[in-house]
Amino acid sequence: MELRHLRYFLAAAQSQSFTRASESLHITQPTLSHQIKQIEDELGIQLFDRVGRVVKLTTAGELFQTYAKRALLEVDAGMDALNELENLKHGRVTFGVLSSFGTFHLPPILADFNKVYPGIKITVLRLRSGEIEERLLDGELHFGVAYAPSSTEQINVEPLFTVPLALVVGDRHPLVGCAGIALKKLNEHELIMLSNEYNSRKMIDAILLANGITPRIVMEMNAIEPILATVRNSSLATILSANLVEEMPGLHQVPLTPTVTHTVALFTRRNSHLSAAARALVETIRQRF
Repeated sequence: MELRHLRYFLAAAQSQSFTRASESLHITQPTLSHQIKQIEDELGIQLFDRVGRVVKLTTAGELFQTYAKRALLEVDAGMDALNELENLKHGRVTFGVLSSFGTFHLPPILADFNKVYPGIKITVLRLRSGEIEERLLDGELHFGVAYAPSSTEQINVEPLFTVPLALVVGDRHPLVGCAGIALKKLNEHELIMLSNEYNSRKMIDAILLANGITPRIVMEMNAIEPILATVRNSSLATILSANLVEEMPGLHQVPLTPTVTHTVALFTRRNSHLSAAARALVETIRQRF
């Protein structure tokens, strides 16, 4: 069994399709099927159930997936260690960020980092806080930038900065230009909100519940961009980080009273070794804040 066998197996397991997996690996589907069969023959057990065009891991496949991921992580860690000997001339970093952080804070950080370390390949994934935690624990990310706190003790949380929340309205909303709005008045306005798989939505719900507020949520979406577009073109409002709408035409922030904040933090997996490239990027992010 070779490393490519493990990479092919994991690609097929993730996509649940030999066709999609072969496309992502830039090989033909018959080649991928042959390689998977070689693994199964060597292990003496079936790893996938094939139902039409869909493939799903068997119980044995799910077990093997854990060890295959771990094996590749160890190999990648070894390669990173060797890259450290090259004074960061080469390397790779994969990390996850919140949508707002990736849009507003990350571009200048990456630009500065690339000037100093042009040989390091960076992959940025825009994810929800919960997804960042899951992928960190699975070893798919070197680190993440997410909303604190973490839902598990297996992740270290290092606060970076605090962001106030605001009621965000468009030009058609009656609160445009208002100096602020009391939390208890929020139930007088129709809201469009992020869906509740987002940690920020769960935090907002908890705050409103603690203050005895039942919000009038008439619409939910699982992405910020369409929410802001809807607010801009309607009389609906939303609750988001105040910095999201700074200098955005057609959008206005109305401060909440009392002030409500949430914390953006660095997430790393406990007892894991950050490569030199990842450590350098983490330090660049720390310096920015």
